[in-house]
Amino acid sequence: MAAVRLNGFLPRDFTPVERLRGPVGTADPLMTSDAVEIGDARALQARTASEAACFAEHGFVLLPHATQVRDWDADIASIYKPEIEAAVRERLFPGRRVEIEQGGPPLRRGRGTAVPFYAEGVHSDGGIGADDYAHNIGAFAGEAAANWWRAHYERDAVEGVVWVDFWRTTNMAGPLEHMPLALLDVATLEAADCMPTALTGIAPEGRETHHLSLRFNPGQRWYSYSRMTPDELLAFKLSAFWKDAQPPQNCFHSAFADPAAPADAEHRQSCEHRVGVLLLRD
Repeated sequence: MAAVRLNGFLPRDFTPVERLRGPVGTADPLMTSDAVEIGDARALQARTASEAACFAEHGFVLLPHATQVRDWDADIASIYKPEIEAAVRERLFPGRRVEIEQGGPPLRRGRGTAVPFYAEGVHSDGGIGADDYAHNIGAFAGEAAANWWRAHYERDAVEGVVWVDFWRTTNMAGPLEHMPLALLDVATLEAADCMPTALTGIAPEGRETHHLSLRFNPGQRWYSYSRMTPDELLAFKLSAFWKDAQPPQNCFHSAFADPAAPADAEHRQSCEHRVGVLLLRD
């Protein structure tokens, strides 16, 4: 366990409002930082019954996965997307009926990419339910796409949706030490601490997207998978919601500076591939 400072919490005494609004990347005067203990996610996962159980209970899981991708521009459709579909069906939701929407190519981030910075602030990319999910589809792909998704979701056969981020290092020689991810155990997330947020600067043409900010709560538990290798794949829940009401399972996360990392650690390059999974009734 290591105590680190994670940016981007709302203060514990923050009074909820209908929705926080602002451009992405700006410092909100309500934001603060708190030192939190980062636990050993590998040890936590080892205590769970299976990969699928860890994902269901805690909102994240690390999968051994030696990808066959050699070119992160050319091999996505032919190699990586089939690998991800297999991971969804066989490892995250074994035995479940699912429909999978993979969307566009992974977002690559860090050293040598078009997005050289890291998301150093606690956040949830997803919102709180179907309305936010459909809204964000519309912000990126237009109203027709949002309406198509909503009709697809409203079918009687659909039980719920899990929006999964598949995250891994790319083009790195060794284990990850520079700017790893801190992940919130969704079992310790309280709905009252999730604050609806609207941001501009992510979707095109200044369109507003819906996300969540997090009010600090000392009962929250944070974890990280130390020294992730190129043959490991992290899956975590960006959002999850069901037609019968259940507590939120957004896995808030943030990059952080690991105090144990050597000064000459290889700078991180990573990719995040976001996948919508419709869970169908048995």
